[in-house]
Order: sequence, then structure tokens, then C-alpha cells
Amino acid sequence: MIKIDSSKTIHISRGDAAVLAVTANNGEYEFQPDDVIKFRIYEKKTYNEPLVEVETKVTQNTKVVNINLTKENTAIGEDINKPVTYWYEISLNETTTIIGYDEDGAKELIIYPAEKGE
Repeated sequence: MIKIDSSKTIHISRGDAAVLAVTANNGEYEFQPDDVIKFRIYEKKTYNEPLVEVETKVTQNTKVVNINLTKENTAIGEDINKPVTYWYEISLNETTTIIGYDEDGAKELIIYPAEKGE
């Protein structure tokens, strides 16, 4: 299960793989070859060391970049029996935050217990 709501909160089940389609400037920016997009997950209320970092290198001009999250990326910490909230950010070339902490606060990634049968 993955869902992204209007406040850019990501909802995902622990251990699920997912693909996040990322655009910048409401789809107006065109990513260039060799741009580097980084998706990072942090413990809630700290932006110290990321718990997860996924790097995607752009290979051609495009307005949409797919970030692939593996099962390992979403299986943070121990097995859980209730949702756990983390913070996340997506950056471009380490200099520009595409999605992250802004005037509306931190962007949340909520991980739910693994679905039965997983």
C-alpha cells in the first residue's frame, strides 16, 4: 500500500516496495542528465543522519523522475504493530529542496505494520 495525500504525506506499509514520481516547480522544471535526486527519511523531529537515503541519477531530460523504494528502504527498525511517523525530504543536487520542511512544517512518511501475509 502506498498513498500520497494532498499535504504530501506518504503512507506506506512496512516492507512494501514503491515508486515515487517526482516533479519540480509543479512540473515546469526539466531535470537534466547528471542531476542527482536524493530521497531521505529521518527520525521524527530530527534532521540529523538519515535512516534511509535513496539516490537517483537522471540520465536524460525529463520532467518526471521515478524514485524506486525497495522493501529494505521501507522496513525501517523493528517490526511494528502500529503506525510510525518519520520525516522525509527530496532534494535536487544537494542544493535545492524539492519536497521537505517548509512553511507548512515537515513532510511526513507514515509506515504502517506489514499487511498480513507479508
